[in-house]
Amino acid sequence: MVDFIKLEGSSAERGFQQGEQLKDKIHNMFEVVFHSKMFSEVTSKLIPLSIIKLALGYMGKKNIKKALHQLLPNQYEKMIAISKAAEIKERIVYGVHFIEVMSGNPKSIYKNPPIQACSMIFALSESTADKLLIFGRNYDFPNVLQPFQVVREEEPNYGYKNINYTQFPLIGCHMGMNEKGLAIGYNYGRSWKKEPLDFRLKGVPGTFIVQEILETCATTQEAVDFIINFKRRSNGCHYGLMDISGDVCVVETTSTRYAIRQPEAGILAHTNHYQTEKLKDANLPDYVRFKMDDMDINPIESPIRRYKREIELLKKHNGQITIKTVKNILSDHDNREPDDFTVCTHGPTAGTLGSIIVLPTKREFWVTDNHPCSSEYEKFKL
Repeated sequence: MVDFIKLEGSSAERGFQQGEQLKDKIHNMFEVVFHSKMFSEVTSKLIPLSIIKLALGYMGKKNIKKALHQLLPNQYEKMIAISKAAEIKERIVYGVHFIEVMSGNPKSIYKNPPIQACSMIFALSESTADKLLIFGRNYDFPNVLQPFQVVREEEPNYGYKNINYTQFPLIGCHMGMNEKGLAIGYNYGRSWKKEPLDFRLKGVPGTFIVQEILETCATTQEAVDFIINFKRRSNGCHYGLMDISGDVCVVETTSTRYAIRQPEAGILAHTNHYQTEKLKDANLPDYVRFKMDDMDINPIESPIRRYKREIELLKKHNGQITIKTVKNILSDHDNREPDDFTVCTHGPTAGTLGSIIVLPTKREFWVTDNHPCSSEYEKFKL
């Protein structure tokens, strides 16, 4: 069963409540993650952990603080309050959020264990059996993070009530829905071009942007406008959007560019590679390889194969899609043993940590806290 918390009040009050409620769990998460094999694989074994954490915090504060404080002051206040309530050094909180940015750095990502980083599927009313709007998403990330997920219901003093899925110490989130019926999900975008065109260390990570949209935007178009006009994006992101009117799209972004994908025949799927003609040049070339143990793959091979399978299944059931259909797609292993390349991902270092299905018109938010192939979805209603 997934952890669940309720927060209300100002940004600072909600941050303090989150830090207070999850204090012990946050400290345990840091202990596990910082001493994990995954963390040791991406850091130098010659440098003491205390120095690595100090450097990570320094880089996070240096690169995130100014843009966050200026452009998203409510999220900034929330972050500072979490650190105080959970009794975590401020620099550690910056460092934890900065990992999101560093994970897309073209200078280093190809040396690190591959992170599949999510799938999104959309079924509009014309493609579903009961005329519902359905938005499904698998959250794929390092396996070490699986025990540290939380569903968070927030009621801001000024802003829209929302429900979202995130990790214990995070201010932002990777999936959510607000009281207006706007749903947003986020897939990581790996870009090839270096600074400043498609990636930069300085700026605001995508999870903060997702949370701000949940609190301030009522429609897909409002969210699109917010994303494309936000001038201090850092890492690349693919933002999936659905509102109760049936306005659905994916906004592919790098740090400075964007392009929009629309549904075809009432369906849409997206993983972690740029599919629009405008941004295809941001994708990793085929000759980029990741090698570890007996693994030798291109880091976007999994996104490409997952996308093909998802769109195949959506097309197969088009016109008769139900919530059960979406659950089956998100649990799919393509009739073989699951691996890094199946929709429900089972990799040695990363996999599907949780799965979410949103029914915006019903304000329902369905969640698993592990692989959807072996977990029951829990229903939350906003």
